[in-house]
Amino acid sequence: MRITGPTGKAAPDPWDIGFGAVVFGLALLALLVWFPNDIKGGFVETNHAGKLEPGDAFFPVLLTVAILLLSGCQVLVALLARRRASASAGRLTRANLVFLILFHVIVVAGLALMFWLGPIVVALANALSGSELTYRQLVDTAPYKYVGYLAGAFVITAGLIAWAEGRLRRSAVLTVLAVLAVSVLVFDVLLTNVQLPPNADY
Repeated sequence: MRITGPTGKAAPDPWDIGFGAVVFGLALLALLVWFPNDIKGGFVETNHAGKLEPGDAFFPVLLTVAILLLSGCQVLVALLARRRASASAGRLTRANLVFLILFHVIVVAGLALMFWLGPIVVALANALSGSELTYRQLVDTAPYKYVGYLAGAFVITAGLIAWAEGRLRRSAVLTVLAVLAVSVLVFDVLLTNVQLPPNADY
């Protein structure tokens, strides 16, 4: 989206540029300041068997580099793209606020499920079986370790897709399920030193 300058030419939208620049700066700050001072492990480490495996910094660095590249592209596209000028461009409208609120509702709901559903399921199982095991003790035990991650990730991805498309198609649901299945296979089965979120926090 662009605004029209005094000469009548389309000018870059400050919201697009500002969003990309802020995210770019935060990602750069994480890579150069936060991670080096907070993550003790390396990007790649050698295990007891002498094989290379992802270190503590592997996934945070990969994710942050991806965010850095995407935000840089956001700024570049905002500067170079030619779009039709709009009367509301450059202003924060009610539609913008509704968009932000709905986006955060979907994401926060998914994250809440991801973090709390596992312990809730364990508590219900304890109530039925009389067991006193905690979620911390079962954090690497199926199916408990999958419950929160799968439910929360499904709500976020399927919810955002349904919102963007105006409906939830079966093909979208199957795609989300397939992606989640592959992520579990890669991060929980193939990479034995990685825990699915939020299990590492318990």
